[in-house]
Amino acid sequence: MKIVKWLGFLGLLGGLLLAGFQGIAMIMGQGDEGFYTHTLVTLFGEENFTWVQSFPVAALRSGIEFVVQSPIYGVMTCVGILLLIIHGLFVKG
Repeated sequence: MKIVKWLGFLGLLGGLLLAGFQGIAMIMGQGDEGFYTHTLVTLFGEENFTWVQSFPVAALRSGIEFVVQSPIYGVMTCVGILLLIIHGLFVKG
């Protein structure tokens, strides 16, 4: 179970660091450059997520679309928190 704890810490730390660095990049940017958020779709391409449309349940499809369209720092932070909660619930002793 130690691996779940460390993966949770890494996900949480990675998400927060990524958000921090994107914020610093926005502050130091020139002109009209704004806060550009990276999503799974922008990182891997739209063509790699066509499989999402094949889900028959609309609620499941919209949930997956929400996750892949969310900023990557938010996804990493939420996964880290979820893993830490799982570790807290199932730790022995």
